[in-house]
Amino acid sequence: MSSLVDLPNGQQGLQLDYHFSETATRFILDPTFITGYFGVLGSSKTASLCWKGWLYAQAFPGSRVGLLRNTWPNLRDTTMAEFFKWWPPGLAGRYHKTDKIFDLFLPSGEISQIYFRHMDSEQDISNTLSLNLDALGFDEPQGGLNSTGGLDPGISVNLYRSLVARVGRDLLRPPGMVWLVGNPPPPDHWIAQEFGYDGHGAPQNPYPDRRLYLGTREDNQRNLKADYYERLQRVWGVNTPMARRYLDGAWTSFGVEKPFQNAWIQRWGPGTDVPALPPSYTDDRGGHPGLVCEIGFDPAISEKDTAARSALVVAAQVRHPSMRGRLLILEAIAGHWSVWQQVRQLLNAVTRWKARTVRIEKVAYQAALKDILDREAKTRGIHVHVELVPPDGDKLRRASAWSPLVEDGTVVFPTTGAEDLIASMLAVPGDPSRWDLVDAAGICIRGFPALEAARTRLPGPTVSTPERAQSYALRGGGMPLRAVVTWEQFGARTPDLRRRAQGYTGRRPG
Repeated sequence: MSSLVDLPNGQQGLQLDYHFSETATRFILDPTFITGYFGVLGSSKTASLCWKGWLYAQAFPGSRVGLLRNTWPNLRDTTMAEFFKWWPPGLAGRYHKTDKIFDLFLPSGEISQIYFRHMDSEQDISNTLSLNLDALGFDEPQGGLNSTGGLDPGISVNLYRSLVARVGRDLLRPPGMVWLVGNPPPPDHWIAQEFGYDGHGAPQNPYPDRRLYLGTREDNQRNLKADYYERLQRVWGVNTPMARRYLDGAWTSFGVEKPFQNAWIQRWGPGTDVPALPPSYTDDRGGHPGLVCEIGFDPAISEKDTAARSALVVAAQVRHPSMRGRLLILEAIAGHWSVWQQVRQLLNAVTRWKARTVRIEKVAYQAALKDILDREAKTRGIHVHVELVPPDGDKLRRASAWSPLVEDGTVVFPTTGAEDLIASMLAVPGDPSRWDLVDAAGICIRGFPALEAARTRLPGPTVSTPERAQSYALRGGGMPLRAVVTWEQFGARTPDLRRRAQGYTGRRPG
């Protein structure tokens, strides 16, 4: 805590009394461009972030430092409360409540500014993206438990990258730095990918401009009550998901289901799980008579730039007996397209793959997209059926509806052309910005009809049984059955039809 003390020169100052662990101290003093400190509850993560921001503001007078949190209540009750606990307004600086800016007083008489921002406000996001910040700190960017018991997604990776681009640009400004602190996210979260960490062991820190630190129970125990962790473990249990993440610091999936796993992905093409396609895969005219090709399309409808990607996935069902029922992913692309660009992408894909059906998610303006697509297809002489598909359930439910087809090898992926789709499948639901291609693939795959069995037994009693066949066996002196029966067997000569045929020759019609 901070306390007011008298200085030898007759002035007063704030005395800050806190004991950071070795790990937290290394994080605070690390000048690497992007540094992260993720660990268990009570490992002084938010305090370390505030102290790093304060030290940066002290080292570079006149600097602008941003401290961000995903929601306003979290920013107000946690990040700002922790900062003002050490540097109270009126003593350490002047707080502008309307703008959420804190003028930090420095010993030199100069001022550095701390910008507090929350990322659930369009105004705050817009204002932050328009700033040129010298340093930027993210508090709990991975999200956390919400009031309904689920997990908040945290800060979008696209928004994070856009904000990082605003840091340390000007040549005459202090060196740019970005800091991230929070509880451990799942190993497939964008934060783990940012630091090249797989969730096991000590971080290897493979990137020269990014460095990750892990906080444990021992890092801040001297500042906590003696039985803090023991009490929580008695409540949560041992090795439960809550205990593993928040008490043991494990980077593990928790609170949400993972619809796809990397081990399920199978490839088609030469030298892969499905090495060859049926001989009728293509014909001389470039058609695909051995495949039934269809397209799934998820148009962007959000006003947010972070959710403005439209996604297109082409898949084909194999009707050839040697691969009956396989669903081949042929192509998967996504981009920021206008309505006319979406129509052009769809019609080009229809022509390229000879697709017979285009399925479009039916939300908001997609009904208008169908009309435009129908008109343009007729204008170009392209025959394709356009179908609007209403979404059912939430996104996780939609993905779980076709993930078993990936697990059992029914859906297979090409060696090239679907990397973005596979990455998106493995990233959701941890990265909400990656749902577009997953939704488009689900719209496409779930639209294929279920194939019937090659042979279907008619309903009703069985016509032929072993007992019935035995009843027709020869009994006593019955007449033997022969494979060929002639007229002579019945006491008559086989008629010679050649004479009759000759009688029809030489006659004129009429």
